[in-house]
Amino acid sequence: MNVLKSGRMYDVMSQRLVTVLEDIGVTELIVGRRRHTFLQDESVRSVSDKLRGLNVVHYHFGSMTEGTTTPGMGSDIDTLECDDDVNIMHRWSDWELGKDNLLMVKHETCSPQHYRLQEARRDLPLPLTQPYDEFCVIDGDGKIYRSNTCWEECSRQFYADNNLPCYSAGPSRSFTEMLDFVYANRCKQLPSECDSWFTRPRHRNWPTTEMLQTARELGCFLLPDGHCDSKYSSLEWRVSPSLIERHLMFSMEMIHVHCYVTLKLVKKDIINPYLNQSGKITSFHCKTALFYAREQLDPSMWTADNLFKCVIHCLKLLRLWTRSGQFPHYIMDTVNLFEGKINRKQRRNLYKILTDIIDTHLAPLASIQTDNLGVRLLHNVYTVAIWDMTPRTAVCQGITGFLSVFCSVTLPNIILDISEETSVYTSDALCMYLHSLITLLTIQQTLNQHDIISRDIITRHVFQHLASVAASICLQQGISIGQRIWTWYGMAINTDVASTKLKIASMLYCKGDLQLAADVLEDAERRYDNTVQAMCGCGMMNPLIHKPQLAFANGLNENETDVLALDSVAYCVRFLRQEAFCVPFVLHYEMARAFRDDLHHRGIHERKWMDWAVVDSLPFLYYLQYLTFRDLGLRHRQLQGLQSLKDSIFAGLQQQQLFHPETATNLLAHCWEMEYRPDVALLYFYQSQANVPRNNAANWHIRRLTGD
Repeated sequence: MNVLKSGRMYDVMSQRLVTVLEDIGVTELIVGRRRHTFLQDESVRSVSDKLRGLNVVHYHFGSMTEGTTTPGMGSDIDTLECDDDVNIMHRWSDWELGKDNLLMVKHETCSPQHYRLQEARRDLPLPLTQPYDEFCVIDGDGKIYRSNTCWEECSRQFYADNNLPCYSAGPSRSFTEMLDFVYANRCKQLPSECDSWFTRPRHRNWPTTEMLQTARELGCFLLPDGHCDSKYSSLEWRVSPSLIERHLMFSMEMIHVHCYVTLKLVKKDIINPYLNQSGKITSFHCKTALFYAREQLDPSMWTADNLFKCVIHCLKLLRLWTRSGQFPHYIMDTVNLFEGKINRKQRRNLYKILTDIIDTHLAPLASIQTDNLGVRLLHNVYTVAIWDMTPRTAVCQGITGFLSVFCSVTLPNIILDISEETSVYTSDALCMYLHSLITLLTIQQTLNQHDIISRDIITRHVFQHLASVAASICLQQGISIGQRIWTWYGMAINTDVASTKLKIASMLYCKGDLQLAADVLEDAERRYDNTVQAMCGCGMMNPLIHKPQLAFANGLNENETDVLALDSVAYCVRFLRQEAFCVPFVLHYEMARAFRDDLHHRGIHERKWMDWAVVDSLPFLYYLQYLTFRDLGLRHRQLQGLQSLKDSIFAGLQQQQLFHPETATNLLAHCWEMEYRPDVALLYFYQSQANVPRNNAANWHIRRLTGD
């Protein structure tokens, strides 16, 4: 009878745990959106680098990409960059002409999972005999190996040159603890350490034959990370089958995801605090236990009412490996994941806490504070009040909003990188360059749906600048704007809600087509409702911490693949210097905003755009309305535009929807100049200067009005 009661309690608590996990955002929709978001982001980055002539491929790994996290976990974003111009060879016959060829060598000093990389000549499949830089190390055997310190030295130098902090964790380097960047070399062929994983007997048909075949084709990475106990760690590169692991995680059903998230919460709030930082287990330990459990347990066990049993099975695996001191890597079972992590004394403590958790039937789950999981779990079981808990709908909307912001803000940042070095181009040369980018995008091979989406969206942004530069040439030379340019504007019209329309309206105003400009502005204003989220890819908006508007999050499509939401975002409007004849004259000051020594006070992101005119969409819309209706002689509409401009600045600051407030304030000041109120204009220019003292066109305007 007690067994039956215990079984029923397991069923009840398992179902309750599933509900709680869904309450904190671990739902099928959110997991799908997380995966699509980061797959789309890595595709956008990879496609754009190809346009810049860089043969670099970007990958996202870890819990954010897998969808195996919650808001309270504070998970970082793991990004791996791989240079495809590097060819990793297993044998000399793999050598490729023109590539940076490196031969994998299993040196006698190498620990499991580690290799050395021997340098090869570029012109012949022969070993390099003379080092060409400080990262070519000659060993005692006379061979030249690639040091793994190159990434560390280069990243530290880069962050130092740009006055950024440098955080490190293993092979990762970053300027913020919320992001991890790792450089790696791609190895198309798996090393022999992985062979046993493909051939060992399996009883549950997981991974399937098709999954194993795909895994072989994915290959692995070599990370610049030597073994912790090696005397020659600077020469060692660690094998990482990250793509295979991601492939396995993407094959998991929701019950497996719920099991893994539970393990991570137990690890975070129960196990590691008990160990008191004296040794710890990681998310990768939990993931490995899940892989083995997925393979061992009968598929009928993986149901919502068996979640407690599945979690306990994983914990028992952890306890078994803790007792033996051998924690086998799932794919390379000769690797012990306890090495360098936990010693014998720490394993005794770990064994004790694991036993306590198992023997008490997961009772410590009630003490988990992350996402208030413990309190939520007890709700309706012991009538615990949770009035202050965020409801599921709000949690999921918050996650969805963050994902859409993160994915959407990458696009203008990418265009920033592509256009960064075009300031020295003539207008004609820039047109040719932008047109060549579109040609490259058209012929670029697309491997998957994410690449197709990335290519199409980037193409629209390039068309936006191409049309505006070409139109600027026409206005400068006093010739008509041909149909081809209008076609280019049409190709760019769906970049977002407003930016392309505002560039068209600005061009029309400068051209003198005032009524047509007013019509375009009216259409842009009608579409810019309260669900639109302002976006900035100039580095002024941090997508990792920015909280999007509630109305924006509420209005997002409940479709896991619809992560960009371009019909609900408004990017800031950017004008290159070559587009100068398509912008009102006062914005020319923004293209020369440096005053005195301001050039020396620009950050890494600011240096990319501060020689352009950049303004948030909504203030620019109302500024153009003021100008257009002024010239049309519609005084009431003109004053309405002035008031709307003022209101948009105030509301934008209050709602974190304004990312270039100094430029918007400068435009407001200029309106007061045109109202023949230089005193009011000066007040706003001084206000702009006070908020942004350097690299602000207000400094020029103040000098212009005061004569100082």
